[in-house]
Amino acid sequence: MKLRSYGIIIGSLLILLGSCFTAAATSIDDGTGDVWHWTGSGTAWSWVGNVGNKPNIDIKEISYEVNGDKITLKMEVAGSIQTAEKVGYYLWYNSTDTVYMLSYTNGEGAGIGWKGMNFTQEQNVSISSDTLSVILDVLGDTSKVELWGWAVEYTTTFGDQTNEWWGDWVPNDKFGYDAGDDGTDDNDGTDGTDGTDGTDGDSDSGSKTPGFELVFVIAAVAVALILLRKRR
Repeated sequence: MKLRSYGIIIGSLLILLGSCFTAAATSIDDGTGDVWHWTGSGTAWSWVGNVGNKPNIDIKEISYEVNGDKITLKMEVAGSIQTAEKVGYYLWYNSTDTVYMLSYTNGEGAGIGWKGMNFTQEQNVSISSDTLSVILDVLGDTSKVELWGWAVEYTTTFGDQTNEWWGDWVPNDKFGYDAGDDGTDDNDGTDGTDGTDGTDGDSDSGSKTPGFELVFVIAAVAVALILLRKRR
């Protein structure tokens, strides 16, 4: 009886111990050929959807994986990850009490996580052809609340949304412009290219350029500066 009791106890402990190290992963798949294009001239502007010739910013999948005390953020594109100064990649994972972020542009990247006044940072961002990833320390609860990504390409300087640019948002509802219905023209299947839909920039219900993503970028930069100061 004693051996049987000890066996039950040991077995229970092994189950509990194993549960402490189980991995959790979540991913969001995104179809290709769904990049958005913004262009404008003077006071006229328009969005064009379902652009298929920008594979390097066309996101295929975003994911996070928790393994023990580490969390991995990952983004995969249809083409290849670019190191150009006008191309950027961003991934956010928000848990119930922690925010994690991966950013990469112009050959430089970083992963950042913060929970209140606790921060973690990793500048060793891995690139493997079409995939971008970073591994960070887990700071708090890892229950998924929100996972989303954004890839962007500008034509002039990085961040200039007053000139022609392209973007892909995952999931698609993170696209911050109300294109209405499916965003296509019933006549020729194009998207806002006839100069009559969404070209006035004033009366349309959507914003001219969805810039709310930049708020997160600025916040991440601020956190990075705090971390660098602390290390000094």
